[in-house]
Amino acid sequence: MTAQKDTRRSGRITLKKMLLLASAIASTIVIDAEASGAQAQTIDYDTFETMFGEPVTSSATGKPQRESELSADTQIITSDQISRMGANTIPGVLRMVAGLDVRRYGMIDENVSVRGNDAAGGSHTLVLLNGRQVYQDGYNFMDWGVLPAAIGDIRQIEIVRGPNSALYGFNASGGVINIVTRDPLYENRSFVSVKGGSQNYFGGSLVLSHKFSDFFAAKLTVDGMRSKEFTPGNAINVTPTVMTFKTALDLRGKITPNIDWLFSASASKERQALWLDFGSYVHTEPTMRSLIARIDADTSWGLFEIKAYSNRYSTENDLAVSALGENFPINFDYTTTTTVVQASDIIAVNNANDIRLGVEYRNTSLAAKSSGQLLGSQIENLAAASATWTWRIAPRLTMTTAFRLDALTIPTRSSRTIYPRINSDSFQYIEPTFNTKLRYDAVDAGIFGITVARGVQLPPLFDFSPSTMFGPVNFKSNSSLVPATTINVGADYSHRIPKLNANFTLALFAQRTNNMLGTPFATNFTFVPPAQILVSPHNYGRVDDIGGEAKLDGKTDFGLHWSISYAMASVRDLDQSSPINFQRQTPVNSVIGGVDYTRKKFEISTHARWQSHYQDVQANFKTLSLENAMVKNFVTINARIAWNFSKHFVISLNGNQLNAPSLRTTGGIRTQRQLIGMLKADF
Repeated sequence: MTAQKDTRRSGRITLKKMLLLASAIASTIVIDAEASGAQAQTIDYDTFETMFGEPVTSSATGKPQRESELSADTQIITSDQISRMGANTIPGVLRMVAGLDVRRYGMIDENVSVRGNDAAGGSHTLVLLNGRQVYQDGYNFMDWGVLPAAIGDIRQIEIVRGPNSALYGFNASGGVINIVTRDPLYENRSFVSVKGGSQNYFGGSLVLSHKFSDFFAAKLTVDGMRSKEFTPGNAINVTPTVMTFKTALDLRGKITPNIDWLFSASASKERQALWLDFGSYVHTEPTMRSLIARIDADTSWGLFEIKAYSNRYSTENDLAVSALGENFPINFDYTTTTTVVQASDIIAVNNANDIRLGVEYRNTSLAAKSSGQLLGSQIENLAAASATWTWRIAPRLTMTTAFRLDALTIPTRSSRTIYPRINSDSFQYIEPTFNTKLRYDAVDAGIFGITVARGVQLPPLFDFSPSTMFGPVNFKSNSSLVPATTINVGADYSHRIPKLNANFTLALFAQRTNNMLGTPFATNFTFVPPAQILVSPHNYGRVDDIGGEAKLDGKTDFGLHWSISYAMASVRDLDQSSPINFQRQTPVNSVIGGVDYTRKKFEISTHARWQSHYQDVQANFKTLSLENAMVKNFVTINARIAWNFSKHFVISLNGNQLNAPSLRTTGGIRTQRQLIGMLKADF
C-alpha cells in the first residue's frame, strides 16, 4: 500500500496511465486492484499519443484506449489530419469521413448525419465538446456556428457510428461526435491566425495558453469570421452577410497531484440564414452561453468525477412568407436552458474487471415568444443511472457492456395564445438502453468485433409544449408522442497490412427504428383555408437501415499518406406517402479518397468525395405544401498547399469545391467554390 501511495505522489505514473498501459499489454501486466480509468477530458493526450504512437480516447467507456483497440465503427481524426484537410468548419472536416453525410445549406449552415436517416438539423447525431453536450434539446438540432472552439485548437474529433445512448444518454440514437480541444494543463500551445478569400471572407483565431505552474493553467480562445453568403438564386429569406464570434476561457488546476479541477466559460454569437426542415430559410441571430465546472479525484476507491454545466441558447428568427396573394411576416424567438449535473466512479475490481458507475440529473427549459408575446413554455426533468462493465475474458478477448436507465417527466402547461386556455398533457417515460461490444484480437488475422445496442431519441422539448398560435401558424400538441427507439446489431473487422504499411477496416450494421422522429419542423403541414397552417408533431413509424463502411489507408517512407473509403446506408422507410421520407432523403453510396504529401517545409493535400443522389425537401409557398427536390450525384474536391517558412510561421491556401464554381448539393442555395488563404503563427 505504501508503494502505491508513493507512486501516486510522484505524479509520473498515475493510476490513469497504469490502466492505459495495462490495456495495451494486458497479457504481461497485472492491474493493481486499486487502479482506475480516466475520463476522456482529463487524460494527458499528448503523453499517451507519444507513448503509443497513435491517438488515445476514453470517451467510450471512461478508460483510456488506443485507436487500434477501438472497434471499426469508431474513428479518431487527429489535429494533423484536420489541418491537412484545409476545411474552414468542423462539418467541412467531417465531410471527408466515411459513414457521415454533411449537407451544406449555406456558408456556415451545415448538417451532419451518421449512417443515414438524414434531415436538416442532424437530429439523430449527438454532438459534444470536451464531453459536454452542445446539441440543442429544445429543437433537436445542432447549430455548428455557435460551437465555442477554434478549429486550430482542436486536438481530435472522436466519431462513434451507431446508437450509443447507454454511454452518452438520450439522443445518441444515430451516433456521437465528440470534439476535444487542447488541455492547457498538459499542452501549452498558443497561436494566432488570419484568413481571407472569396465571398469577401475574413476571419481569424487567437488562442493564448499558459501553464503558470504544475497546479494551474489557463487558456483564452477568440474566434470569428464574416463573409458574404452564397448567391441566393431564387431562395427567399437568405441573409446576405453571415458572421460568427466565439470566445472561451478555460481554467485548469490541481488541488493535489491526484485531484484536478476545471472551470470554463464561453459565449458565442452568429448571424445566418438557417435552413429548416420544412424546406425554407429563416433569418436567425442566435447566442449561446455556457458554464462548466468539474473536479476529478484519483482515489483508492476509483476515479471520481463530478461535473456540472449549463447551456443557454437564445435566438431570434424572422421569416417572410408570400402566399395566396398575401404577405405573412413571422417572428419567432425562443430560449433554451439546459442544466446538467453528473457524477461517476471508475473502479478496477480485479485484474479482469473494471466497472464505471454513473448518475445524472438534467433540467431543460424552453420559453418561446412571437413579436414580444409569450407563446408558451415547457420544462423537462431527467434522472438517470448507468453502469459500464469491461470484462477481459481472456488475454485477447474483451467484452464491454453498458446499461443505462432514464426517467423523464414533463409537467402540464397552459396555452398562452388560445382561449379558453388549453393545457398540454403531462408525460412520463422510463427508457432502458444498452450497448454490448465483444472484441477478439486474432493477432496476424486481425481484430474482430460484434456489437448490439438499443438507443433512444427524445422528441424535441418544443413538441411537448401546449398548443399555440403565431402568425398564420397554428401549432397543435400531440398527446400520443413517444420517444423513438433503435435496435442495432453490427460486426467489424480491422487488419494491419505490413507489406503496404496500411490498415484495413470494415464495419457492417443493421438497425430498426420504431416511432422515428424528426425536428419540430420536419412534419406534415395542413393548409386550412383561407390562410392558416396547421402543424402537429408526430412519430413517423418504422425505419430500417443496413449498410457499412470500408476503409484502406496507409503511408510511405517518403512522406505520402493516402486513404480510400466506401460507405453505404440503405434506408427503408415504410411511410412512402409522407413528404418527410428518410429513405428518399438519404444518399445510399459515397466514396472518399485523399492524398497528403509532406516534404521538408512544404505540404500538399487533396481530398475528394462522391455521393449518390437523394431527395431534399422544399417549401412551395404558392400552394403551402412540401415538395421533394432531387439532388443528383455529385463530386466535391478540396485541396490545400502550405509552406512552413519558419519554425513558428506557416502560410497556406485552401480550396474547397475546386471541381465546380457552383454546385447543387441540397435543396437550398447552391454552394460555391472557395479559395481561402491563411497566415498562422505559433508561439
